[in-house]
Amino acid sequence: MKCDIFNIWETYRNDLKNYIRKRVFDENDADDIMQSVLIKITNYCETKNDVKYIKAWIYRITQNMIIDFYKKSKRTTYTELEHIYLPDLKDFDENIYIWLHAFIDNLPTEYSVPLRLSDIDGKPHKKIAEQLGLTLPATKSRIQRARKKLREKFDECGFVEQSESQSLVFTITKTCCLK
Repeated sequence: MKCDIFNIWETYRNDLKNYIRKRVFDENDADDIMQSVLIKITNYCETKNDVKYIKAWIYRITQNMIIDFYKKSKRTTYTELEHIYLPDLKDFDENIYIWLHAFIDNLPTEYSVPLRLSDIDGKPHKKIAEQLGLTLPATKSRIQRARKKLREKFDECGFVEQSESQSLVFTITKTCCLK
């Protein structure tokens, strides 16, 4: 079938817009994808001018543009930092740090070392990977697993509550964690 860009666009524009909006939540991003789809259709029709199944072809172009959009943007959610409450270090009771270090020491070495270098010493992941002879993804993975294990240990052994002086206190509830 011959490409008539104007008729194709008039026929499918609203359906494509709805299709994109169901998959891309930002209106401006959806408009950008619509524009990219139109450009792709126009470029193809100007050079090839023969499409057998127009509807399937247009939706395939649209789906590919949506995939490309997400690959390029690697969506990260950003939050206004002024709206997040981050407690000062002085808001924590000293025993939280004591238990934190004790729990980190009890993690397997493959997890405790990268976690300590990252979260206690503040080293960048890339430097940690070089220091430990690991790939960057392996280093990030170990740090994430260590954080998860650490969180599980805190949840298993006690709870954090606010004291009368408004500081956060960690209270041990299991004697097996006192080792």
